[in-house]
Amino acid sequence: MAHRSRAPITMASLLSGQDSPTRTALPAGEFLQPITIAALVILIANDWWLKPSSWAPAELTGKLSDFAGLLFFPLLMTSLVDCALLGLFRLGLAVDFSLRRWKLAVSIVGTGTVFCALKLWPWFTDQVLALAARLGLSAQIVLDPLDLLALPMLALAWWLGRREISQMPLGRLEFLLRAPPPQGAVGAHLHDLLACGANPAKVSRLSEAIEVHRAHPSELSTCELEAALASLRDLSPVRA
Repeated sequence: MAHRSRAPITMASLLSGQDSPTRTALPAGEFLQPITIAALVILIANDWWLKPSSWAPAELTGKLSDFAGLLFFPLLMTSLVDCALLGLFRLGLAVDFSLRRWKLAVSIVGTGTVFCALKLWPWFTDQVLALAARLGLSAQIVLDPLDLLALPMLALAWWLGRREISQMPLGRLEFLLRAPPPQGAVGAHLHDLLACGANPAKVSRLSEAIEVHRAHPSELSTCELEAALASLRDLSPVRA
């Protein structure tokens, strides 16, 4: 008899669910990490508590929001986009709703471009503030070239996103099992894992396990697929 296993609980799996042949998860693993959640909490606490108080100088609180925001915002955007694509997928549209390198790159470049424009281009800043006012939002933006010192946080966001891809991004498994590509094309959907540093042997094992489970789903193929996924993610499955 095959022994079923389950992956250990992580923050991402706790908040988004655990993906497996029998379970689905929200495609937001890149955002639902301890460091990104901490950055979001820091930004909220800074904007709502530290900035209005006199406990810290304005120069420090302003920079703190920039550093925290540039870390989590690109990953939040890719997660929201993929969750929206998941909704379309569930409605019958065959779209890949998992994180891809191009999505990550577009989000990071877009975030950095808008941030630089807000800090260096007065006309653009005025337009953003005017739009916020029309929406009934209160916003304050300080044009300060020194805020660009926070841009390296985008490199950390890039690294976090690539790590998520290398470990089989949440949602990819559901996409491959529920909207399977032509025979033999599973490996093509896993090339980005290799490009982001995944172990080739583990990716090959996962690809084969997906192909077998698609062709002949069984308890044995389910166990092998779960084991291959756990191996790729360097997790120790917990026996059920």
